[in-house]
Amino acid sequence: MGNIGIVARATLVTGTFLLFFASSVAAPLFERVDVGGIIHQLANDIRNNYVFPEKGEEAAEMLEENADNGVYEGLEGIELAQRLTADLQKLTGDRHFGIRPAPTQAPSAPVQVMPEKRGTPISRIERLDGNIGYVDFRGFEMRERIEPQIHAMMKILEGSDALIFDLRKNGGGDPATVQLICSYLFAKDKPVHLNSLYFRPADETTEFWTEPKSVKGDGFAETPVWVLTSSFTFSGAEEFTYNLKTRKRATVVGETTGGGAHPVNGFRVGDFVAMIPVGRAINPITGKNWEGTGVEPDIKVEAAKALDVAITSALDTLAKSDKPEIARAAEWAKLAHRTNADTVNIDESAMKAIAGNYGPRTIEYRDGQLWYSRPEASAGERLLIPIKEDVFIFEGVQGFQLEIDRASDGSIEGLKGIYEAGHTDYSKRGG
Repeated sequence: MGNIGIVARATLVTGTFLLFFASSVAAPLFERVDVGGIIHQLANDIRNNYVFPEKGEEAAEMLEENADNGVYEGLEGIELAQRLTADLQKLTGDRHFGIRPAPTQAPSAPVQVMPEKRGTPISRIERLDGNIGYVDFRGFEMRERIEPQIHAMMKILEGSDALIFDLRKNGGGDPATVQLICSYLFAKDKPVHLNSLYFRPADETTEFWTEPKSVKGDGFAETPVWVLTSSFTFSGAEEFTYNLKTRKRATVVGETTGGGAHPVNGFRVGDFVAMIPVGRAINPITGKNWEGTGVEPDIKVEAAKALDVAITSALDTLAKSDKPEIARAAEWAKLAHRTNADTVNIDESAMKAIAGNYGPRTIEYRDGQLWYSRPEASAGERLLIPIKEDVFIFEGVQGFQLEIDRASDGSIEGLKGIYEAGHTDYSKRGG
């Protein structure tokens, strides 16, 4: 039945996702499968459309030889789809290849390449300490469907002093959605060439540039950006990462990404849909792409630790800002972002020496910890957390730290309260 095309446009989407969808769709019941006919048609579609003609010919010959040798006899439905997918991915190294049973539908209905998703890929938006805007973004869905949500997302992030895009669970999607979000991150005075996609069937190249006129509001051209990645990060999510990295527009933190840079088209092959990579990405800076290699992070770390590392990196950057209010907020946020590795240990005798009355303030040693209270502040009792020698913060309290004031002989004379706004107060011991 030949090339049926893709719904709306060629899409960069993870091959593993396609296999998952195959297992979740009620596959047709195959009474008799014409394996030979399926393999012949699939081989021809790959010959005529796979992005690399020589490799496509090699893949087609491999399928035909396997069929002649009876490799696929007795397989049907999902089992046959998964075996064909595995063979094609192994030979080509291209994870975008995927075969699945076609959903049961009327013969005239178009094949749905990507299943309709409900809800939004915007899993979480948050303003972190230090005025860092954070978004957990899990899929570059078709632009016409998600564009209003993208504009709303960027509106919420307005005013952030830094941005973190978390793509650790993002498997790809629509290049036009990648283009839209990138448009918010570059200057609006002139378009920036982000990426090009070459398509073999039409022998044409489509260029993707930023769209300054699509940006609502001022955008984030001067805002530093961090992108979080994992080995799952794939395809369209890799394009977003690669676009920014090659333009030195973002710091990439996490793991090397999956390595898929080929847009796909869907081809109806008997009772199956064959996802065949028909194009390749061409970056205007490198002239290359991330196919098979993935995008290497600037800061390589386990995916589970990427957010913590990115926050630390962002706060260190903001703390060097020439704007005093940004630098001060970042320094305070760094105090709140202490990791276990930064924990300061104080022995029991030192804690007991600190405990006592300091006018309106009281510090009590109890159960191996120091507890602070100041009745007039109506804040209740707070656990003191040491962040460096003689300096504490309070659990659950931001914008305040407590410093132990010592005489030259090391004896404790009082407590100094230091506030984020810049002022201090002092409480003398026993006063």
